[in-house]
Amino acid sequence: MAKNLYLKQSSNFDRLDYLLVILLLVFSGNPIATLSGKFAPLIIIPGILIIYRKQIKGDFYRPFLIIASALLLLFVFQLAALYSVSWLAGFRYIITILFGGLVFYLLGDKFSFKFFIVIFYLSLISLVLYVLINLLHVPIPGIPYTQGRTIYFVYTYYELHSFRNCGMFWEPGAFAGVLTLCIGMNAKDLPYLWKNHKMKIIVVITALLTTQSTTGYISFFLTAIYYLLFFSKSNIMRYTIIPALFVISIMVYKNADFLQEKIKHQSEVSLNLAKDEFSNSRFGSFVFDLHYIEKHPFIGNGFSETTRYADHPYLIGLDLGNGNGFSNYMACLGVPFMFFYLLLTFIAIYKIDKRLAFLVCIIIVLTLFGEQWLKFPLYTGIVFINNKRNIFRG
Repeated sequence: MAKNLYLKQSSNFDRLDYLLVILLLVFSGNPIATLSGKFAPLIIIPGILIIYRKQIKGDFYRPFLIIASALLLLFVFQLAALYSVSWLAGFRYIITILFGGLVFYLLGDKFSFKFFIVIFYLSLISLVLYVLINLLHVPIPGIPYTQGRTIYFVYTYYELHSFRNCGMFWEPGAFAGVLTLCIGMNAKDLPYLWKNHKMKIIVVITALLTTQSTTGYISFFLTAIYYLLFFSKSNIMRYTIIPALFVISIMVYKNADFLQEKIKHQSEVSLNLAKDEFSNSRFGSFVFDLHYIEKHPFIGNGFSETTRYADHPYLIGLDLGNGNGFSNYMACLGVPFMFFYLLLTFIAIYKIDKRLAFLVCIIIVLTLFGEQWLKFPLYTGIVFINNKRNIFRG
């Protein structure tokens, strides 16, 4: 009887774990979450703290308080240097870290597999709706959203990218970022997944291909090479598949017009930018952000637009859509912030597998170059994965 009760409780928590992953993804780029308000995670956090109160120990609270205190100290330095700080934005950012951190902490090294299972179902749903809505134009009722987007709760149709798969995120590149992070985090267990979940892997990769995302393709290609070099035990696979992948990648690049045109266009725009001109492309944003990174390399320029774009006041109040999350967050919070974020992420995953730590950090940097991922809990919380043996405890 007691044994059955224990199994039932374990099963209930197992289902709750999957719900946590779903909520994490919903608040990491699903337009529905945007409609629910910027502080919506505050509604969920108390529930998590109550349900998992016995599982959440001091080894979560201590590092969280250290990180939150460090950010508050940074905001104080910004106030002293910039004379203005958006405390509301700062508080919201700390809440984002708390929400993401709780999910990663509670799931620990189980996160990657449960992440993969959830992503499989989201990928499968996206492929079905992609065919019905994007390709066959079946008139399925949805919720009109901004900039030509229509929301179907677990899927987003974007008129500007009508032949690309957005999944449940705001654009195809965002969906690709989640997919490549999932693939990278599960690279260590690929032989097991291929043996037991082959069809799921095929579905996830197919969904990635339908995003037609340049960053997604590059990240996937590098993940495949990395796996063959550092995880595969077969020398035959290394020496036969790696050259084949290079040939395939060249063929894909030459025959995929969208890849060539996108890279060529963004390169030309970046090279032809005037000194004070803004471009929301990933390369153009990086070039523009360099000015603000050099201006305040240690403390950044804050989240407030009045300080972030102080030397370009004509940009304040505009919906800029900065295309480079890597440079934007260095411009907002400083270079040390980015360094410690990547360091903490590396150390947290290093405790699970040192080879995996390098790969995940590479993927994070690549995806940050295309999207503002550091404003979402999926990326901010990752430093708490396997938290019981992290940098704060040794």
